[in-house]
Amino acid sequence: MSPLDLLKLDAAYGYGELMKALEGVSEAQAWAQLPNLGPDYLHSGGSIYSMALHVAGGKWMHGSVAFRGGEIRWRECAAQMDAFEPSWSAALDYLARAHEYWMASWAEIEDVEAMHPTNWQVGDCPALKIIQTVNQHDSYHAGQIAVLRYACPEADVPPPAEADDIRKYCRDSKWW
Repeated sequence: MSPLDLLKLDAAYGYGELMKALEGVSEAQAWAQLPNLGPDYLHSGGSIYSMALHVAGGKWMHGSVAFRGGEIRWRECAAQMDAFEPSWSAALDYLARAHEYWMASWAEIEDVEAMHPTNWQVGDCPALKIIQTVNQHDSYHAGQIAVLRYACPEADVPPPAEADDIRKYCRDSKWW
């Protein structure tokens, strides 16, 4: 089995774990938030909803920047989210489309070990490492979501817009 085939299996596994964690989550559960009691911003507003959109945004942007010449910008992700927030079903659809884009963005790489995307923010980073990071990101957030499902009571007020966080934290990015 080739390294690319192994990465595709890894991506399917991580995304499967994420979708299992999200299975049956209601909008009220998705909106529930843990309070941010620390000094750090953890790339999510602390709700299942914001984590799902954080993962989706990462898939769109990593695929775009590393493998598609920056065809998608952070501002476009924010605008897309503005169009549907705070709908949970639309967020899940956005996540599914992001995963499809992510998989397609690197599906045809001939030598994943030798390729080093030139657009990547940390310099000479092999495609293999970028793909592994995004694949494992799904499993990481799946674990957080599993805990949040049991730790947070349902909410009838939507969390802050994830699009606003993108505007706040990504506006200075070269990929804005």
